[in-house]
Amino acid sequence: MNVIHFRSRESRKPCILLLTLALTLTTAAFRAAPVTRAGPASAVSAAPDLKGRIVEDVQIVGNYVVSSTVIRKLIRTEIGRPLDPATVEEDYQRIYNELKKFSNVEARVEPTRTGVIVTFQVTEQKQIRNITFKGNKRVDNDTLKAVVDILPGQAIDTFKIALARGAIESLYRDRNFPFAHVEVPTEQLTRNGDLIFNVVEGPNVRIRKVDFKGGRSFTKDKLKDQIKTSSWIFIFRPGKLDREQLDEDVAALRRFYENHGFFDVRVGRKVIVSPDLGEVQVNFVIDEGPRYTVDQITFEGNTSLSDQDLRKRLKLVEGRTFDEDLIQRDVRELVRAYSPFGFIYQQPGTQSQDPDYFRIEPKHVFRTERGKVHLVYEIHEGKPFRVGRIIVKGNSKSQDKLVLREMRFGPGQLFNSGELQDATERLRATGFFSSVNVTPIGDAPDHRDLIVELTEARTATFNVGAGVNSNGGLGGNLTYEQHNFDAANFPPDGDIFSDRAFTGAGQTFRASFEPGTKQTNAGIRFAEPWLFDQPYSFSNDVYLRNRVREHYDDQRIGDRVTFGKRFNYQWSALMFLRGESVKINHIDLPASRAPEILAARGSSVLTSVGLSLRRDTTNPGVLPYQGSVASAGVEAYGLLGGDYHFQKFTLGWDFYQTLHEDLTDRKTVLGLHANAGYITGDSVFFERFYGGGIGNVRGFQYRGISPRGGKAQDPIGGDFSLNGTVELGFPLVGENIRGVVFSDAGTVERDVRISTMRLSIGAGIRLVLPFLGQTPLALDFAVPLVRDSQDEEQLISFSFGFIQ
Repeated sequence: MNVIHFRSRESRKPCILLLTLALTLTTAAFRAAPVTRAGPASAVSAAPDLKGRIVEDVQIVGNYVVSSTVIRKLIRTEIGRPLDPATVEEDYQRIYNELKKFSNVEARVEPTRTGVIVTFQVTEQKQIRNITFKGNKRVDNDTLKAVVDILPGQAIDTFKIALARGAIESLYRDRNFPFAHVEVPTEQLTRNGDLIFNVVEGPNVRIRKVDFKGGRSFTKDKLKDQIKTSSWIFIFRPGKLDREQLDEDVAALRRFYENHGFFDVRVGRKVIVSPDLGEVQVNFVIDEGPRYTVDQITFEGNTSLSDQDLRKRLKLVEGRTFDEDLIQRDVRELVRAYSPFGFIYQQPGTQSQDPDYFRIEPKHVFRTERGKVHLVYEIHEGKPFRVGRIIVKGNSKSQDKLVLREMRFGPGQLFNSGELQDATERLRATGFFSSVNVTPIGDAPDHRDLIVELTEARTATFNVGAGVNSNGGLGGNLTYEQHNFDAANFPPDGDIFSDRAFTGAGQTFRASFEPGTKQTNAGIRFAEPWLFDQPYSFSNDVYLRNRVREHYDDQRIGDRVTFGKRFNYQWSALMFLRGESVKINHIDLPASRAPEILAARGSSVLTSVGLSLRRDTTNPGVLPYQGSVASAGVEAYGLLGGDYHFQKFTLGWDFYQTLHEDLTDRKTVLGLHANAGYITGDSVFFERFYGGGIGNVRGFQYRGISPRGGKAQDPIGGDFSLNGTVELGFPLVGENIRGVVFSDAGTVERDVRISTMRLSIGAGIRLVLPFLGQTPLALDFAVPLVRDSQDEEQLISFSFGFIQ
């Protein structure tokens, strides 16, 4: 009898080859023999005789628990249809893979005089009958079942059982049972199919203290920032003892010390367990060794720039202690030094090293004298390239022009690695894209195309929430904003709620309603930053504002139209037209109020025309860390009519300088700020200058610094204002919590003079909450050092959700 076998598992891979060989060995004797089953095969191919012959029967043998009906549902080979060996192979693979109840599956094709019989031989695997948990007191059965990926009726699989044991132990470790372990008795499993997980929970352990022994060069808080193991704090920190994590922490501390020049450091850890096994103390034992200093710096391979040109960009120089942070900073500066030459910078260690690309690889060579290291910058300059095409990918909604106008260079220009990095930062800062990756591609001898791969961010937001600050009180917020708006992109199907409707041109549309205890705002804003794709801008703001002041209400309905011009990437100018209907009402105790307030009671019309000039060299992004902003403005009231005629002049200056960067690029930034203002003519009190509060002179109430008038000494504002700030911002925890220390000074006067220059010092935190859409929280504590007798003080200035 000629029988063709198909087998599962190892034999499944060559089954097609075996089928072909078996069919080949079936001979022409089968055609000649007048018997029901064929005789021995000859060497003549019989594949044409079996493939395509009619299937007379499909048989299933070897199954005792699994019914033939269940198996037959997976079989596509049909009685009465031509035989297809490929279908037979797929059938037995489905039986084996999908049912998962057999240790082996074979398929046999037996030829008859008029057709073939297909037989599927199955070998049933022992199955799990029951799953039981024993010894678990702190974790219930349902929780354990949820982490065990095994069900009764499945075949016994030792690998899956091992994974289940590990999952249970991991669950216990996460719940502070580090000594928990699980065993599975094999006798009951193999004899009866009873899967029993015997759990030995052990004690519930919490880390009460994490300490560092021997570390002298860094504070314990600094060392704690390098590790993940932490002590227990109710609700906030679980204090989990994880020995694998301890080993990773030891390695992290060693890397930290080596990055700061302690190349001979030794780090270990010791776990001290309390007598009741419920608490532990983790001590990291550190032997720092000497801190290496750089005694020589050399450059190799540089031809376009001299050693002197490169050396003047370094911060890590001879005589300073080795610091990997400074080396990475210096490498970035060296890359910028080479940027004008057209070299394409490639990070060291990149898999495919292009010999035509520019690389800088710092290496340190240890001296024979312990504690000394020679720093070598190995430079491979490559060759210059020009920019070819700029190809934008991934922007399904945003127009290409949003990307191209941020590049600030084009085809034919020399490649500039520093400018490319700046362009990448600018693209990320637009908020249109969550990720930006720019890669040079191509193999042309003198140019490289740039492919800009983007992941688009969600640019439309609908916020319902609340905020509070010390200037404006408690307020609600109902706002829809799309900062990648396109007024011309009307959806062709009329679905205005589609995520592609009115999207893609980089415009801004905002509609908001913000009710509050001290102020209520409503408005609609439209802004086009590139009018007609030229360096001009346009915006229009229609608004309604109602502010509850100290002893009166200030209600306004207005419109502000702004036109802007960018002269280059630093200088810009604005002209705006403003018109408002102002109503001063609900005056408390009029007899006690200042004459300036009583004179403006009722409704009036206010118009103005303003011009401003601005120079901005700061980095793109939310956090300014370098550069400055200088501005000057003049606003003429009454040029378009109205009830008031006067002029307001303003000057502003902000300066930012990074003082330090850590390994994760978190920056310590010095900020200097100065503002001055002066009003000429017969000004109205509600357009004058006031001081105090967050954003001005902290330590004083909002509008708490002001000339006074009337029996109750109401603040009436001044025609001259001057204030300044020195502030140091630094990272505290992660990327979202920063600290600040500051000193504010300022005054508001009736005219150009300084009677009392207020002075305060303080500290605060800056917190960003990503789950609230990058909502800022600022909390400052400030104490006045110099004040006037009529000033109103305020220890805490804070803002959550908005800053006035």
